[in-house]
Amino acid sequence: MGFLKPKVYMPPAPPPPPPPARAGDEDTEMAAALADEAVKKTKKKKGAGSTIVAGALSEDQQQTSSGGKPTLLG
Repeated sequence: MGFLKPKVYMPPAPPPPPPPARAGDEDTEMAAALADEAVKKTKKKKGAGSTIVAGALSEDQQQTSSGGKPTLLG
């Protein structure tokens, strides 16, 4: 049954990659210290970045950003 055989030669699969190297105790401690420092930096930056401005700063502005009359959504 020649129709069941592939017409193209398939090369063998590549060998598996070598296992990852084990990290030493010094590297693990340094990685933990860097991760803690990064978490502290992101917590410090959160305050100013999380401020939400809900609307216009002056009360004399009556039109919305869509240009028409005010709606329930603002």
